[in-house]
Formats: sequence, C-alpha cells, structure tokens
Amino acid sequence: MRWRADPTTWLLSAALMVLFTMGNAFAEENGKRLALVVGMSNYVLAGTLPNAARDAEAFDAFLKGQGFETNLVLNADRRGLAGALSEFSRKIGPDDTALFYYAGHGMQLHGENFLVGTDAKLESEFDVPAETVALSEIIGAMEKRARISMVFLDACRNNPLAERLTREVEGATRGAATRGLAPIETQSGGTLVAFAAAPGQVAADGTDGHSPFTRALIANLSGAGLEVGTAFKRVVRDVRKETQGKQQPQILSSLSLEFYFGPETATPPTPVVQTPAVQTTVPQTVTVQPALTVPAIDPETLEAEKDFKKALKIGTARIWHFFVEKHRTGEYADLGRQALAQIEPAAMRNEAHLPQAVEAQLLPGKDQRRNIQLALASRGFAAGTADGVFGGQTRDAIKRFQSTNQQPASGFITENTAAALGIKVNARAEGIYSATKARRYDVANLEGLETDQTVLRALTCLRHFETVYGVFGGHLYVAVHTGTILAVYARGIAGGCGAHLASISSPEENAFVASLFNSDPSFFETGYDPRGNVSYKMGPWIGLTQDPQGKEPKGGWHWDNGAPMTYTKWFQDMPNEDKKGDDIGMYYAHRNGRSDTKSLYVDTWDDMGPSDGTAGLILEFE
Repeated sequence: MRWRADPTTWLLSAALMVLFTMGNAFAEENGKRLALVVGMSNYVLAGTLPNAARDAEAFDAFLKGQGFETNLVLNADRRGLAGALSEFSRKIGPDDTALFYYAGHGMQLHGENFLVGTDAKLESEFDVPAETVALSEIIGAMEKRARISMVFLDACRNNPLAERLTREVEGATRGAATRGLAPIETQSGGTLVAFAAAPGQVAADGTDGHSPFTRALIANLSGAGLEVGTAFKRVVRDVRKETQGKQQPQILSSLSLEFYFGPETATPPTPVVQTPAVQTTVPQTVTVQPALTVPAIDPETLEAEKDFKKALKIGTARIWHFFVEKHRTGEYADLGRQALAQIEPAAMRNEAHLPQAVEAQLLPGKDQRRNIQLALASRGFAAGTADGVFGGQTRDAIKRFQSTNQQPASGFITENTAAALGIKVNARAEGIYSATKARRYDVANLEGLETDQTVLRALTCLRHFETVYGVFGGHLYVAVHTGTILAVYARGIAGGCGAHLASISSPEENAFVASLFNSDPSFFETGYDPRGNVSYKMGPWIGLTQDPQGKEPKGGWHWDNGAPMTYTKWFQDMPNEDKKGDDIGMYYAHRNGRSDTKSLYVDTWDDMGPSDGTAGLILEFE
C-alpha cells in the first residue's frame, strides 16, 4: 500500500481536533452551494499521483448530486490554480455555502501552508510564493464572502520538492520547510476544515483508485438527517476500519450553523401492517430531528482544551512541555505529546526532560537538596539524614508528599513539588525559549502555561515587536526585531521595559546571544561599502558605549549597566572610529569585495554612531 500525507503532514494537526461547535441554529439555505474541486496528479518534477485526480473527479460528481455548482480543476499549474481560485471567490455571495476540496501536494514553510502547482520547481524558499498558493489566503477569501466555508484536504506525502527544500533552507531542521501542513486558525464562526489524517499519521492512497478518505466522504456526508459534524464521525469510523486503525481523519470546526449535505429528515423503512385477510403496506414519512446531544465535559477537560489551543498558537517545544506536564492524561494530553514529538528531537526530549535532569536543574547544589530534606521532615515525611544526598528514604518521602498533594508521585523534585514545600529553586532552564524565527507573541496564549514571570512581563512590554528570547546565566535575553532603529531609540525601548541593552562578559554568553538572531535574516542590515570595498552585515545593538573622554579607538568602553569590560569580541581591526562619534556597539561582520553575506555568521562587534541604524536590539532582563 502506498501512502499519501506524511507524519508531519498534520504537524500539530492536533489542532485539528474536532471541536464540533454545533449551535442550535439551522443553516437555512437561501444562497447557493458553490464548490471548487482540485486534483493534482501530474507534477513536472514531483512525480505522479494518479489517485489525486480520480478522487477529485469522484468528489466533484458527488457534490453535483448534492446540489452544488462545481468547478473541477485538474493538473493546474500555479497560474491556473490561482485563476480558478480567483474566479471561485468572485462567485461567492454572503448567503452562499462555499466548499474547497484539494487532493495533491501540500507543504509548509515557516509555519505557513502552501498548495503546490504542477509546474513547481521550488529550487529555493524564495520560489515558494511564486510557485504555490497559500492555504491561509484561500480560507481567508472564503470566510470573507461566504456564510459557511468548508475545506477538505487530502494532501499527500513523498513530495520531493518539499524534501529538497527542507535540506536547502537554512534552519530547516527546526521546521522552516516541512512536508505536510502546519496548524491553522479560522477567523469566522462559519468555517470547517477537514484533514485526511491525525497527527503522526499518514493517509493511505488506496488500492482501488480512490483514497479511503475521499471514499468515506462520498459514502457518509449525504446521509439523510446527518449534520456534517455527525456525518464526519462516520467518515472517521470507516477510514479507521479500512486502514486497520492506522489513519484517523480530523476536523477543525467553528460552525455556529448546522449544515446538511443530504436531506435534513430521514425516511424510515416502510412498516408492514398484518390483518387476517390482507397484508397492507402503509408508507409513512417520519420527521427526525437531528440529535443535538451535548456530552457533559468536566472542568479539567475544558481547561485542557483551552490550554491546548494556546499551545497550538505558540507552538514551541517549551510550551508543549509545560502543557504535557500540566495535563498528563486524556485526549488532549495524548495530542500534546504527539505535537511535541513532531518538533523536538527524541534524544533531546528524552535527555533534557528526564525527571532526574529536571531535578538537577532545579537543585544544582547540596544546600538546596538539604533544604528539601528538612522541609519534608518538618511536614512529617521522614527523609533520613539531611545531608543533601537523595537516597531511597528521601525518594520515598518525596513520593508520599507528592501523593498527599495530588501530584504525580515520581519521587523526583519538580517545580510544583518545591513550591508546595516552600522551597525556592533554580527554575530557569537555560536555552532558547521561543521559536528561532522572530514573531509576535500574545501573552494571553502564554498565561497558564509559561511559568517564568519575567518572560510574561517582557513580552507584554514588547507585544508590538517580533522577538526571539531565551535564558543564559539566569538572565532573560530578548532579540527584538524593530526595523531600522537608531541606538537612542533602542535604549528608550530598553528603559521602557525595565531592561538594558545586553552586556556580555564571557565567550559562552556571547555565543548564546548570537544564537538568538543568527537564524533570522530580518535582524540584519546588509549592503556594500565602496570605501572599504566590503560587503557588510550589521546586527542588533548591544549595551556597549565609549566614554567621550576615552582614548580612540579602544579606550573608555563600558557596558550601559555599569558592568566591567571583562570580555570583548571586536571584529578584525575594530573598533576603528570610522567616523567621529562612533561610540556605540553593535553586532557586525563583513566580507571583502562584493560578496553574498547570507551565510556569514555574526558574533563579533563594531563601533557605530548615533546616526547609524540597524534592524534590532538585544535586551537583557535581570
């Protein structure tokens, strides 16, 4: 059996859970039913997908039978696909139901989903906008125009173009270019998006000319008296049965109206009435109201659902770790673990988050461990001699204390266990907390998951900026992408947020700070300087200043926060006082002659002046 979609195809498609928000209102259809059905089989460079076109043709015929006006598009290049979408969107009116079906290659780049035209070559990430169509634009156009929008995606795996792009895009191992699709968000209350498979699964291509997903859609969506949400449950059942549980379709729904592909009422079998002399057949039509049973949901499940949606929007390994630690059981916990497995290498996940590794981070010294033992004993949990060594008796005491406090009884100290004991711990893990590409973070989506209050305070202040952030040496560092900014304004942002431009005191600290911004080209101003015949790459401002009375070019340099200069990493022959007033430090490097600086890693400094601008700054929160 060949497979279509890939394990990451529904990366975090956990998003794609299933929240059938069915209201009590019925979708009274005064408008038209419109559909664009796309099947892509014959790719120029990505191989042939014979079933994709056949699936599209079959689904098109099915929709026509349900009263849809359809446009069937097969094997379109990017221009043809865009044209069909444009024509489709112009037809949609405010009372209409709009449906988009797609079978073919899909991919994601930097968290954005794209559908691939048959002529795509995708030789670099810069080709993606010109050779694909963004899924978000399709959904957005439908949501703006239609009363109800439905999208059915049967994308496929084995996409050599996406695989090549994954190898070539810098930083792709952190998810820059990925086969399959990323999580999405709908913007209206009348949208449904259905996916052929769940997180970590692939979608079977089928052995009889059609995929199990499309076959199940056709078999179940038009059932009499079946609202689309209920009908989709039958799609899930049939696909699971045909694939022996290997594949489970998923749905994301914000429909506040009910929609029926088939009749809203069901006609039961004709009853037979017996009499002594004659057998009479009496046809009867019984109106069956659609079931609107709302299952009782306990508060813990509601909170898990709320946190799950937040974690999806943030999407970092750190936040998924907090989610699975907070919600250890249930459907959302399983989905959270699947999402985490997609974005964090297993070796890193297994080593860094073993209970003993977490405990070692929280309690790095014997004094802190001794305090734990004393706190346990004071609460009646005998932990043996308070010697800072956690032997069997201490482990047993920790387990009993955790059980008493409704915590998982691991026998290892966690942040929650330490807090319950009243012990302050070294709760700040070191490393990059955010995504490696700068983006804006809504603090509302971090609350309840992120435990570092300094992070929440910093991101609240910087909510209008794209950031990359992490912790080193107990301090929070934030690379802030601002667009071109002068040093005076960079210092103003720092002061307004209760921080200072970063001071750097060791090679390790400098390496960490440089890692915050080197994965994202938006942090750099680049160009060619004919005076020195160099191609330069200017990075963020740091808190490095030269006293006016300092002897040029190297005298009188100090950090804005008053820290002594114990370490420097000037670029070769810098500082050089290129022009009078070059008394402020930033990250900088260059290459001789006219040269491409894209691959130039910048972890060195240069002196610049008050009229110079660069694309960002590094803040330090102590």
